[in-house]
Amino acid sequence: MNTDSLDDLKALHYPVKIEYDDEDALFVAEFPDLPGCSAPGSTVTEAYEGAQRAKGEWLRVTLEQGLPVPKPSKARDYSGRILVRLPASLHATLADRAGINGASLNQYIVHLLSASAMGEQVNSKLDAVTAHLQEIECRMASGFNLVGIPWRGTDRSEIYGHAQPHQTTAVQWTFPNSAREAARLT
Repeated sequence: MNTDSLDDLKALHYPVKIEYDDEDALFVAEFPDLPGCSAPGSTVTEAYEGAQRAKGEWLRVTLEQGLPVPKPSKARDYSGRILVRLPASLHATLADRAGINGASLNQYIVHLLSASAMGEQVNSKLDAVTAHLQEIECRMASGFNLVGIPWRGTDRSEIYGHAQPHQTTAVQWTFPNSAREAARLT
């Protein structure tokens, strides 16, 4: 049986890991020390706050069942220093490019590593946006008007569902290139 009170356990600082789930388009915050304790959210803050509530419930249930509650793991301390061995030719190329960019070799390498790490996240988000745009394009090609803007040559009653079955109107598919043109078409 645990001798710590629920309030004492809630006050402990358990490390939280927050990642973006591309498939569900949500952030997920989890406590690696507390198996199964996680929460999703549409923002980092929402996921974090949900995970804090989940942590309280996880701890309460675990105490009620008389199960042991793990202590928080310590976050690793990183010095920010690493030793990397690389070919002399790559070293020379990086040094040259750092000079061209007016940066030290160290600053330039940090920039490249950061850009690469962030690039993976950006590419993931761009893939999601591209898929969404392709879906919109398919809907527009099938005649679905996403923004309620009538297309030139279309009877407004046809767009808003008031056309009689015997009425036919030739439709010229013209999409506005700007908000100004969209306003002109309405």
